[in-house]
Amino acid sequence: MESDIKELLKKNLEVSERTLHLVEKMHRAALWARFFNLLKWALIIAFTVWSYSAVQPYLQKFLGMSQQVGGLENFIKSFLDK
Repeated sequence: MESDIKELLKKNLEVSERTLHLVEKMHRAALWARFFNLLKWALIIAFTVWSYSAVQPYLQKFLGMSQQVGGLENFIKSFLDK
């Protein structure tokens, strides 16, 4: 009877140790997943900011040209109305 209890306790200890090992691996995997998720969002935000700063001069030139075209359109309309 006592040997049965010792055997059960030994098996219980082995299962508990394996469970602890698996839980530690899962925790480590969750930490790495969180790190890479933060890294992904940091890269997305950095790329967005960089893209905006790289494209901004071209956007300003385009807006300036479109305003000039609008001014030219008004000039032509006023010329034709005469």
